[in-house]
Amino acid sequence: MKNTVLKYLEQVLLIVFSVVLGLYLSERIEDRKNERDAQELFLKINSELTTNKKLLDYWVPYHKEIINRLDSLSNDTTFIKTFIADKSVIYEAFGRGTIMSDMPSNDAWDIAKSHPLIVNMDYDKLFILSKIYNQQRFTYESIPALINLIVSSEFNAREHAKRNLELLRDKLEETYGREVQLVQYYELAEKFDSD
Repeated sequence: MKNTVLKYLEQVLLIVFSVVLGLYLSERIEDRKNERDAQELFLKINSELTTNKKLLDYWVPYHKEIINRLDSLSNDTTFIKTFIADKSVIYEAFGRGTIMSDMPSNDAWDIAKSHPLIVNMDYDKLFILSKIYNQQRFTYESIPALINLIVSSEFNAREHAKRNLELLRDKLEETYGREVQLVQYYELAEKFDSD
């Protein structure tokens, strides 16, 4: 009887040990998979940030150039008279024909925010990413308003023409200032990433 009980106890312990070992190994496999997925998620965000920074490197100097042109054009009475007669002359200020055709994206960040694995990412990285994407959204939400100003029928109205040019310049300069801050955030993220 004693041998039978020991034999059953041995089998029970072996089964319990096997179940615990199986659960432990399953949990470790799942943790490693989650770590890989979180790393892949971060790599996609990093790739998006790199693309966005290149885009900003293209647009920021151009926006400064437009601001300088608008400064001189809004003080040029001959230009103002021509502008009142024909709104399309404003496009002389835009060497590339537009204020901004491509904007930085946030697709990878939007996916990451809704993904449960974001909890596996480093807090400091998440904090910087949050600052970057918030600044990016805040910076470019004014672009449609700038375009609406340019295409409005009142943009070159005699009584508003000079003031609207100055308003366009001021709003673009505000966007430019935010872009400069955004570039600094990107550089902070690059330094953080290389540590």
